[in-house]
Amino acid sequence: MSFILVIDDDRGMCWALEKALHMEEEGIKVLTATSGAEGLSVFSSRLDDIKLILLDVKLNDADGLDLLRQIKQKSASIPVLIMTGYSSLSKALEAIERGAAGYLTKPLNMSGLRETVRKMLIEGGYAKEGTGCCGRGRAVCTRD
Repeated sequence: MSFILVIDDDRGMCWALEKALHMEEEGIKVLTATSGAEGLSVFSSRLDDIKLILLDVKLNDADGLDLLRQIKQKSASIPVLIMTGYSSLSKALEAIERGAAGYLTKPLNMSGLRETVRKMLIEGGYAKEGTGCCGRGRAVCTRD
């Protein structure tokens, strides 16, 4: 089983992302953490199974960019998408310089995010691209 890890102190956002990104047909489940400390603990315990991380910049107990640095020190290859409700060009550039695969501003477009995540999982070899029942070249067949 492979996992996407969501680290965000907003429980509602964690729930929404868990529902939007759950891809059981491809063996991808979503783990959530509502603090930086919990996120690092989950990451460390599931290091080999986590294939993608979505990380909020502002957490109650940690700075997301500091957490990004710690994650990249443990595994440089895991793609990390940074999320924020406080968009700034300097933060976006800093996130990319520290190894983030992308920078997303809230509110998130869940269907667009799902497609982005799906493509990243395909590129990483964790999901297969196919036409399935939708005929849209998607990794996972879902009915919209």
